[in-house]
Amino acid sequence: MATRPTLHLISGLPCTGKTTYAKKLSIERDAAYFSLDYWLLTSFGRYPVDVVGHGEHVRRVYACRELIWSAATELLLRGADVILDDGFFLQSDRVQHINSANEVGAAATIHFVNTPDNEVRSRVAARNNSPGTSHFEIATDALDAYIAFFETPTAEEGAALLVIDGSSRPRPKHSP
Repeated sequence: MATRPTLHLISGLPCTGKTTYAKKLSIERDAAYFSLDYWLLTSFGRYPVDVVGHGEHVRRVYACRELIWSAATELLLRGADVILDDGFFLQSDRVQHINSANEVGAAATIHFVNTPDNEVRSRVAARNNSPGTSHFEIATDALDAYIAFFETPTAEEGAALLVIDGSSRPRPKHSP
């Protein structure tokens, strides 16, 4: 019996390690990888959310999600696993994607990259101070709003749920 393709939703706050985790997962699973930030930055350039306004940013996010989903659907229908490195702050957005995956015969898994808020704040500050165009700058007040807005994934959303430790605390070294 053939296994169903799987839609992997990568969920978490900014700077939790979602992209690093998602890229590693895409290699392990031989899956197609889609990054919402890549599509936003490619389509609209690097912009501060507070300059374009929250409403315009949300419009851009949903427009890119629609384009990504169109391509992802084709791959799922062909039996390929798909990874959406998106953040998926809202339960309703996760459930919508899970239902859409099920409609095309795919399973779904939520990978929640859970990182302590204080570590997220530290990583965002460090990233904001590093030059580059591959990420968005996030103001402290915006990050506070994201933390308050984020809906932690649950097992009741209709998909398998994996909680990934995104902290960078030292891990024990293994002897050979």
